[in-house]
Amino acid sequence: MHAMMKTLTFVLLVLQCTMGARREDNQWLISREDAGDPDNQDFARQNFHEDCEAGINKQINLEMFAGYTYRSMASYFNRDDVALKGVADFFRHHSEEELEHAQLLEEFQNKRGGRVVYENLRKPEKDTWGSALEAMQAALTLEKNVNQRLINLHKTAGQHNDMQMQDFLDSHFMTEQVEGIKQIADYITNLKRVGTGLGEYMFDQHTLSGGK
Repeated sequence: MHAMMKTLTFVLLVLQCTMGARREDNQWLISREDAGDPDNQDFARQNFHEDCEAGINKQINLEMFAGYTYRSMASYFNRDDVALKGVADFFRHHSEEELEHAQLLEEFQNKRGGRVVYENLRKPEKDTWGSALEAMQAALTLEKNVNQRLINLHKTAGQHNDMQMQDFLDSHFMTEQVEGIKQIADYITNLKRVGTGLGEYMFDQHTLSGGK
């Protein structure tokens, strides 16, 4: 009977996501009953505020969106009429990295006794990304957005005296985000310096190793 209840709950969740159900701010975090935990038994939960739990779920969604966007960029630069293999591999690596970040957050959520709840995943803003410079500029905007959300999440953890969550974010995200932003900013400077055409090709071959 309990297994049947869980199966029914899962089906209802899938239908809810398919219909595009959303909640405003923290209100989108569904209840324990909706998440398939009718007994509301959070055995591992201690000093883990609902604001932190909701913030983690939002960050998971953002990391997955970033990974989806970088995947789109990688596919575009691997096209036969674009053929910048180094740029394609750069964005493919970033896509995999963002999905790894989402997985880290999912594991953290479960470790703290929270419940992972997914939102609808938006498609990338574009299907074509123009030049390598234009794509790097879009990537820089995306990385800064992800970083700002992480900063806000870190603040939320501090407001609720969750030092372990702050340590987790410091260890796995904060420094890496700053370094990633600096790397993309450097690439933008160099791409502006060399220009399009042959300069862009040389950047792809030498700076990004041509995908080798």
